[in-house]
Amino acid sequence: MKRAAYASLICLFTIVFFTTVGMAQVEEMAIGKTFGVGARTMGMGGASLGLADDFTALYWNPAGMAQIQKFEFFSSLSHNVAIADTYFTGDAVKTTTSRSQMRLNSIGFVYPLETRQGGLAVGFGYNRPQNFDYQTAVQGIDPGSGTDFSGFAVDEMNINSGGIGIWSFGASVYVTKQVLVGGSLDFWHGNSLNELDTEATDTLNVDNEWLRFRYDDEVDREYSGVGGRIGLLAHLTDTINLGLTLVAPVELGVDEVWYQSTVDVFDDGEKATDSTSGAQTYDIERPFEIGVGAAVKLFNKQLILAGDVQLTDWTQTRYDPAPADDIPKNNFEEYYATTLQVRLGAEYQIPIIATHIRFGYLRDPIPFRYTEVDTHDFLTAGVGKIFEDSLKLDVTYVLGGWAQESNDVKTENLTHRVFMSAAYRF
Repeated sequence: MKRAAYASLICLFTIVFFTTVGMAQVEEMAIGKTFGVGARTMGMGGASLGLADDFTALYWNPAGMAQIQKFEFFSSLSHNVAIADTYFTGDAVKTTTSRSQMRLNSIGFVYPLETRQGGLAVGFGYNRPQNFDYQTAVQGIDPGSGTDFSGFAVDEMNINSGGIGIWSFGASVYVTKQVLVGGSLDFWHGNSLNELDTEATDTLNVDNEWLRFRYDDEVDREYSGVGGRIGLLAHLTDTINLGLTLVAPVELGVDEVWYQSTVDVFDDGEKATDSTSGAQTYDIERPFEIGVGAAVKLFNKQLILAGDVQLTDWTQTRYDPAPADDIPKNNFEEYYATTLQVRLGAEYQIPIIATHIRFGYLRDPIPFRYTEVDTHDFLTAGVGKIFEDSLKLDVTYVLGGWAQESNDVKTENLTHRVFMSAAYRF
């Protein structure tokens, strides 16, 4: 009887804790999760489609590269601290955990070429727009009712790491004195590692047979794909710019390796263990993304105001083939939504000391429908300094916070991000 009960409880436990304690497990890791690229741009909340005047234009709006009149070498680092407070609803005791990671954010160059009229520039390099470094933990008595784990003491740790970067080659050209067009060929590559360790113990003796259950799950993925983007930048007047970008669909190949193990301990000392592993390959077909932005330069161009919106219909995403038998063909149509990302920013130049100060706001909607929180909101602030018209250093701080609740578990998230960029032109 215990062996039969053990098999059924294994299945039940997987369902309960994947959908109750570890809600993020049912969301596709590679969808959404905008992190940001470049300290100057992120200081303005990511509003760059109407500016795009440094190397990161290769990612934001490749049309802007032709504005760069000198060879530019660019590099950027990011430091991310993600803090999560998690607790069972109605329980005042929180479990706090944090994950800190420094990563390469961008590196590359833009090379301007001489032309008879207008301008032409090519660029090559790497940008890392998605980040998966975060973790959550929950400890306490499961307050749920009607399941075999009600009243059990739960101790769970869910650790995620990795991200997705893009190697790009692009070009930009002035087609008229006021209009630039550009494009890039993008090579997507990245990885994600999810480690879920959960233990449930009958400390209150609510079950007359079962003492403890442990479940470990590890999913390791490698991502690769080829895509592209095109952009347009129009100088409507000497002080007003308009930018437009179109990101082409990407067929993101996924190589996945997974491992699961269970340990079941009964009151009489009997112990049962099991483990399984496997590997699979499938594609995630990402949809078109359309972005529109504008920038206005005021007070002899000392003040810049910028704003972008980016539309992505995540319901058009597809798995090919589905990574699991229980994922339907209309998975993304049912569980995902169309999002409109909003990016706003301002930059003011202090002429005497050749220093720029920046402020911004980023609203990044969550594409997954069935969650209690709809958006991630970020406030940004940055400063930049130019040395001898050739070396430019920028630093930006980004603060974001949000809360989400799933069944009996609530998580309050806080993220601190620092971007540090250096550009040298000669």
